[in-house]
Amino acid sequence: MNKKLMLSVWTGVFAILCLTAFANRTVNAQETRNGMESRTPRKLTERMTTASLMGPVPVNGPWIEFAFTGTGSSATGCSPADPGGPACGPSSGGNSVFGGTPPWTFNAPSGATITVTDAFLRGDRFEVFDGGVSIGVTSVPVATGACGDNPDPCLLDPQVSHGVFTVGPGAHSITIKALASPFGGGAAYFKIDALPDKFDHWVCYDIKPIGKFKQRKVGIRNQFEKQEYVVISPRLICVPSTKRLLQ
Repeated sequence: MNKKLMLSVWTGVFAILCLTAFANRTVNAQETRNGMESRTPRKLTERMTTASLMGPVPVNGPWIEFAFTGTGSSATGCSPADPGGPACGPSSGGNSVFGGTPPWTFNAPSGATITVTDAFLRGDRFEVFDGGVSIGVTSVPVATGACGDNPDPCLLDPQVSHGVFTVGPGAHSITIKALASPFGGGAAYFKIDALPDKFDHWVCYDIKPIGKFKQRKVGIRNQFEKQEYVVISPRLICVPSTKRLLQ
């Protein structure tokens, strides 16, 4: 094989290797930047069409993406929802919106849970505040590897920092602080889920007796849960319930 042919072959191999490496960097770009994006014109246009949170946080809604910088920093939203926030990479699962400017407010008539999870690169950890009062910190993470950009699988990853915090009925104002930020910044998610209404009375139904009556348990399955209840008389089953006035 002559020198020119050998040079051509090696040039081709080198080009293929470079293209492969570039493709890998593209796939893992969000993890490399821990959820941050560059502010190129194309990216700015894409973010403008990404769902953004405007106003109070919806209860039982999507994941809210937020951003942070170094350890001890207060979380912000993501631009353009938060004009002062950085550019964030959205979840590839299509299950999130960019968070607006904190504090993030919501109203929960029966109380709620606040679920917070890190994403992208593992290692970040958070403290959550309601009305300026700490309500807890997320779990201790493993500072190696990544879980991707989708908060659903990241929440199930035991090596990722996450936590679930319960708050009572009423209005709430949430802020978040980065307790650990080994990469100098990144993005993560939270969501709000309503707690079920408290049971405040019983609803009773007639049932047919089967032979001689004996107090027994019966199973009830509905759209909310499967639960066991006690039959307290031969023709009566009473289920704990709640009521709400309709306006």
